[in-house]
Amino acid sequence: MLFASVIFLVTLIFIFWRPWNLPLWIISSFGAFFVFIFKLVNLKDIIFISELVWDSSLTLIGLIILSFSLEALGFFNFIAREIVSLSKNKSNYKINTNKLMFLLLIFVFLLTAFLGNDGAILVITPIVIALFSTLKDIKKSMILNLFLLSVSFLCDASSNTFIISNLTNIITAKYFNLGFLEFAKIMFLPNLLVLFSTLFMVYFGFLKALPREIEIRTHLGKVISKKLFIFCIFYLTLFVASFFMAEFFNLNTSLFALCGSLFFWFLVYCIKKRKALNVIRQAPWSIFIFSFGLYMIVFALHKSGVSNVLYILYDILSQNKLSAIFGTGFISAFLSSIFNNLPMTLIGNLALKDFPTEMIYAHLLGVNIGSKLTPIGSLATLFWLGLLAKKGIQISFWQYCKFSFFVTIPILMCSFLGIIFQ
Repeated sequence: MLFASVIFLVTLIFIFWRPWNLPLWIISSFGAFFVFIFKLVNLKDIIFISELVWDSSLTLIGLIILSFSLEALGFFNFIAREIVSLSKNKSNYKINTNKLMFLLLIFVFLLTAFLGNDGAILVITPIVIALFSTLKDIKKSMILNLFLLSVSFLCDASSNTFIISNLTNIITAKYFNLGFLEFAKIMFLPNLLVLFSTLFMVYFGFLKALPREIEIRTHLGKVISKKLFIFCIFYLTLFVASFFMAEFFNLNTSLFALCGSLFFWFLVYCIKKRKALNVIRQAPWSIFIFSFGLYMIVFALHKSGVSNVLYILYDILSQNKLSAIFGTGFISAFLSSIFNNLPMTLIGNLALKDFPTEMIYAHLLGVNIGSKLTPIGSLATLFWLGLLAKKGIQISFWQYCKFSFFVTIPILMCSFLGIIFQ
């Protein structure tokens, strides 16, 4: 157990530290190489892991290609422009910060449901930065940081709507054979409570400290026509509906995700060739190697007995429905915030194999929402921090934790109520 734990911790440190700006897939590949060389995993384990990872990773790639294709078309700029327009006060045409935050969070909630948390966070972040690019420095840093933290939080916290809304959902659904419709029905109420409680916490906890009105000049770039926008909405609806078909015909999620996203990419290519080619270049093709390597390391931990410890804890908690849901969720939340939610998803799944379904959903809420307690808790947050660094925006560890500690625990508890009252 000790050797597997050391490899796991060293790999995590390198992932968060990123020395010499090494790509994440190289770091996880080194860790996977060591667990294989030291016979902590064997070929049979590798086959099992590849069966678990390939479908989820290709689905994520498909969702991000679709997100970037919509962005290249100007779809999100159209929505952002409408949000700004709706946020203006009729009397003086200044932006009402409360309205703007409310509309942006609703947009993020829907965006995450259809395109997943990773795609959503990569799309919404440049939009928010562009919205506040004309503000004065002092005012800009305070307002911009709050809006960035709020939308980033909801991208992960509300990624429970569909199986495709988060990589953790895809992996867990495949492992436990959860249906797309069943998942959506059970997670509908918890996710709705996440939205309402986020709006409440952000408004009463932070928005009152900001000026009620701001004057901004937007630089959102080109937008699409209304007809093309309606077509995109129609296509997204069909795209999500296709996953219900995948369940009905017992086909892999990635087949519909990749085919649907590549077909839409081809349509974008016919309109904007250069931007469409950039979409393919920017797609995270290395996510499969990264996920595969990381799960090899986590599986070595599982074989060394770490998941047995969790099994004992889950067995104690499962005696009562209330303790089963809250206990499982908080364990997943706490460990995700320390060790990242991707490793915790796999370890938790392996340990929860013989337990009630509600514990599986509580586990997912824990890894999706609780991972926001720290900036190292989720893959989407790591993407987000990297994107902010490229834009020259710094959010300190203290700033992040001050916001996340205030909102995460109450919102996580509200989401658990959504499972209990079903």
